[in-house]
Amino acid sequence: MRGILAIGVFAAAVAFALPGRQEPEGCRLEIVQTPGRHTVKTSLPDGGNRIDMGGGVEATCGTKWIRADSASYYPDRGLLYLLGNVKYTDEGRQLDAERATYYEREGWVRCEGNVRLTDAEGRSTLTGPLLDYFPAGEGRPMDRIFAPGRPHLTFYADTAAAFDMDADRMHIYGDSLIAAAGSVVTLRGELTTSSDSLDLDMGRDELWLLGEPVLTAGDMVLKGDSILVLMEQRQVRELQAWPNGSARGPGIELAAPALRLFVEGDEIGRAVASAGDPERTGAVDSAGRGPWAESGSRDYSLTADSIDILRPGGRLERVIAVDRARATTLEPVLPGDSLLGNDWLEGDTITGYFTPADSLTAGEQEAVLNRLVATGDARALYHLREQAEGQATNHPPVNYVIGRVITLWLEEGAVKEAQVIGPATGIYLEPLPPRADTAVAVPDSLKDAVNDTGPLSAAKARVGSG
Repeated sequence: MRGILAIGVFAAAVAFALPGRQEPEGCRLEIVQTPGRHTVKTSLPDGGNRIDMGGGVEATCGTKWIRADSASYYPDRGLLYLLGNVKYTDEGRQLDAERATYYEREGWVRCEGNVRLTDAEGRSTLTGPLLDYFPAGEGRPMDRIFAPGRPHLTFYADTAAAFDMDADRMHIYGDSLIAAAGSVVTLRGELTTSSDSLDLDMGRDELWLLGEPVLTAGDMVLKGDSILVLMEQRQVRELQAWPNGSARGPGIELAAPALRLFVEGDEIGRAVASAGDPERTGAVDSAGRGPWAESGSRDYSLTADSIDILRPGGRLERVIAVDRARATTLEPVLPGDSLLGNDWLEGDTITGYFTPADSLTAGEQEAVLNRLVATGDARALYHLREQAEGQATNHPPVNYVIGRVITLWLEEGAVKEAQVIGPATGIYLEPLPPRADTAVAVPDSLKDAVNDTGPLSAAKARVGSG
């Protein structure tokens, strides 16, 4: 999970090309006399003139400086066409290209052919086949850059690894806004993102990934129809994904209409799965719907209307499922038995507790679920595997219990001990040794109790309360 905050570097990625607002200059080009330059002036049919220059051309306009091997200048139209080794500098940035057109009246420049935009230090660059640069001026309150043709952005915020971005086209506005579209890919260290479009608002510390976005940070993968990265002073503080959000990584496996991942230091410290805002997710309550959120651990799957995963310091500690919560073993205890095959636990709320990080044994790579607690209309069905040892049957005894609070202690995914806080009732099923001439019918009441259908092995039932 380390490296998640590398995305915060992106928030400064456009600053090298975009200084503060420039005031309109209203200047005309001044052609600089240079040694070796030759000039040819031609009168045009419309009454204007064209000045062709070769042998090296230089021109200035306020803070702007332009150079090329040759140029054609139309002073009446306010157009300067530049050819060969074009250089354009303005306020600490430099543009290099094979050719360019400078629009004197509008005060903007179009560069074409191996275009390269460089910062004052010469490290951060924006490259591509074409780039339009519109300095701030009359009618333009901020600088704007448009780069189509799959440009590439490389930015160094410090001496660490570079931040790279590729897209079919990029728009950069002022010193705080960037929009990229068309197969957008970003990379820095362990962090990568991909999406159809990207929008960054540095003023609000928000980064949006839209169109089948995927964010990968180390071993964690976040997906959704939309992903929003919320920052504070350019450091990531929260990741949101909706609708169809999913997150998978060490200690996190979530799916829900809306996900919120809270960053603490370099780690995901908390993850919340829920229905989210119905206007965003479309998760509207309806009769007969299933639970909205789903999570998984090594041995159990968990469903509920909302799930909260707590990971202080990046270590999985607790999982809390609220409303219509159900935990079920991933692998059936009795393969092929749809009625009693799996252990499960239900309740208004289910809390899963994991082995503390300092208690993990050698070789364990992730926290292990060791206890499940269901409260409020709690029910559980679980197999007593230890009691099946030495019996003449492969089917362990089964307990079905109802109570106010049910706690299951687990060991290697199996129920080792259970506690029911009353009022409690239940059914205990103890398998009989197999006999060819014995068949015991399963009462309909038992089928209803376990909320499933299917065959049941020959057994004797004992009903009691506690």
